[in-house]
Amino acid sequence: MKKLVLGAMAALSLGFVAAPAQALVIGAADSSNSIPFGSTIGGYYFQQVYSAANFAGPLTIDTISFYSTLDQDSTTPRDGTFQIYLSTTSSAVDTFDTNNSAPWFDGGFTKVFDGVLPTLSNGRLDFSLSTAFNYVPAAGQNLLLTVRTFDGFSAGDLYLDVDRNVGVTNSRFSAYPYDWNQGLVTGFNDVAAVPEPATWALMIMGFGLAGAGLRRRQARLA
Repeated sequence: MKKLVLGAMAALSLGFVAAPAQALVIGAADSSNSIPFGSTIGGYYFQQVYSAANFAGPLTIDTISFYSTLDQDSTTPRDGTFQIYLSTTSSAVDTFDTNNSAPWFDGGFTKVFDGVLPTLSNGRLDFSLSTAFNYVPAAGQNLLLTVRTFDGFSAGDLYLDVDRNVGVTNSRFSAYPYDWNQGLVTGFNDVAAVPEPATWALMIMGFGLAGAGLRRRQARLA
């Protein structure tokens, strides 16, 4: 019984402090930008490419996060609906913003989100994806994120963290070739860890056994 109780306590501690598997954040905040979730100046779509070199191995992406830590006074996102797609591209990071010759959208894109923006909470914009995306960096393709909206007149005031000119990510909007050279700091599966169902079951059983043992000890002392 003692071992079970100790096991339950260990599961409790691990369940609350363990990081989620395969969590990754790409980019380091050194500026902020309102495109695409805070202003309409980017047009009806936004794309961002992430270097395959940032991924240690295959990643099943089920959550995408963006961050607001540098401009915390501008936190009102745009209204309307947004669609987010994930795919891969052979475009290099350092040429992505000026290369608009390839089709910006094709059948290889996987829609992973469709709806209104989530609530900004604790400086985070967390998208729970409707469809998980399996990315394999060893295939030699960079990861491509596409955000599309047709609610062009819905403006907000949300500035998200941006990483400039480091070669790990780059973005463009409405396929116009600007010297942009920046990308939103992005988290993949960067969510707070919660205990698995099996961990909860072990915890409940352990606490029950601990309570029973305490009652028996009190009875013997009485």
